[in-house]
Amino acid sequence: MRRLFGLRVGVIIAAAALLQGVAVPVAVAAPDAPSYTSSVYKTSGCAPEGCGGIGVEDTFLFSSASADVVKFRWGFTEFPTDEVAVGVPVRWAPAEAGPKRLHVYAVDSAGESTLSTFDFYVRAPKPREAYWFGGDDPAFDGSGNGHDLVLSGLDVARAGRTVGGSPTVGFDGAAAGGATTAKVLDTTRGITVSAWVRLTDGSVDRTAVSQQGAVESAFRLGYDAGTRRWTFALAEKDAANSAQRTVRSKARAVTGVWTHLTGTYDDASGEVRLYVDGVVQEKVAVVEKGFAAEGELWIGKALRGSAATEAWHGELTEMLAWNRAVTPREVRELAVVARVGYWLFNDGNDTVAVDSTNYAHDMTLSGATWGPGVGSSGLRFDGGGSARTSDAVLYTDQSFTVDVWAKLDGTGTPGTVVAQRGPSDVDPFALRYDGAQWSAEMPNAAVNPTKVWRAKGDAVAGKWTHLVATYDANARTLSLSVGYQDTPDVQKSTVARVAGWNSDGVLTAGTSFVGGIDELKALQGVVS
Repeated sequence: MRRLFGLRVGVIIAAAALLQGVAVPVAVAAPDAPSYTSSVYKTSGCAPEGCGGIGVEDTFLFSSASADVVKFRWGFTEFPTDEVAVGVPVRWAPAEAGPKRLHVYAVDSAGESTLSTFDFYVRAPKPREAYWFGGDDPAFDGSGNGHDLVLSGLDVARAGRTVGGSPTVGFDGAAAGGATTAKVLDTTRGITVSAWVRLTDGSVDRTAVSQQGAVESAFRLGYDAGTRRWTFALAEKDAANSAQRTVRSKARAVTGVWTHLTGTYDDASGEVRLYVDGVVQEKVAVVEKGFAAEGELWIGKALRGSAATEAWHGELTEMLAWNRAVTPREVRELAVVARVGYWLFNDGNDTVAVDSTNYAHDMTLSGATWGPGVGSSGLRFDGGGSARTSDAVLYTDQSFTVDVWAKLDGTGTPGTVVAQRGPSDVDPFALRYDGAQWSAEMPNAAVNPTKVWRAKGDAVAGKWTHLVATYDANARTLSLSVGYQDTPDVQKSTVARVAGWNSDGVLTAGTSFVGGIDELKALQGVVS
């Protein structure tokens, strides 16, 4: 216990001095030091590796023996600013593991305060328990924990999620096929499963991953045909027609589109959650914790009423499993988009602009020159040159983002900043200056299109402009944002009901364009 001013006897001395007509300052006693109670994060009694974990919430209740304490000031810095009234609990969850020092001030009605500090250690998260379909051998468990798969009736060499990327595993909707391994997860405690999925037939229920009891799957991550939603479900009992604690996606699932799914069960909070492309969709509290599933983990099907069913139809890749509930931040990192091309336009030579990604989509220059850029240098075009890759860079029927800086020399002359070329004169995607405005464009067909979706933004000559075009294949939207080097303001335009199609044409920059282009990025996925 510590007191800022120390002695209540000072009040007696001051009173005696006043009787003798002497003015003496009155010493005010500070309140008794605060203490706290909690259920998870404690200063003693935790395991050697620490208490709780990232994202694991706890409730702190502060108290002091002094009756005149009116509030507590608390936090994890030396001079915290968060305040709470006496008797009111606060909830806290750590964002990172490691040592923590909790600072708590007891503050009385006179504004006097006393500090206590409490040290505890937040346990580091458990590493992933299994990782499949992420390397050259789809049967191999990349986590190192030995949960290798037995594959049956699968195509292990389907096209990857990105052009030139690792192949994916194909499933043809046959319940006799799939991938299996012995028990992986403790289904009575926190669990997480996640994968990139591409569904090609949504006419019936589909399961991407599950773990089996004797009669029922303890959990299922997949698709519900009745609602046309992505789902994650926990069965309460190992029995036919068991009640399911199910969470669903907000929007309908779109077939043919790569989508990232994550299902979590947090045994501490009792919540089941579903994330789609890194965004939480729905969460429900679980009354029954489920049952201990001692059977196999299946990829590509589920167990319902003692029978294998809900066979996956489509592709799966990068599937992971944890014996804990991962945090929202970890989910966002799992669903990260793939950068498939990045041209800085400052490290090439007279004929080549180097792609700094591992995909090595270097651009060959024709009639383009080096000049000032938004950074150290960029490409200059006079309306007659271009830069192009030797192969396709994007799947334009999947979600993608093109991010580039451009500067017009003048207005009135149309030109293309970036395009992925299609057959004949029809490109599946182009980012252009149409002579008056910037325009992100996608036609509705490769031959004789009847419609072109355009998201537009204002164009200003002589000014480096940041252009970001995004196609969201799940939401069916095409967006264009326009910003400038010297202002934080961004103009954004979005058009709906867009249906992209794919071409294996090359990526080009600067065709018929008059001005500068710099720092071009191509990403497979949606970047907010």
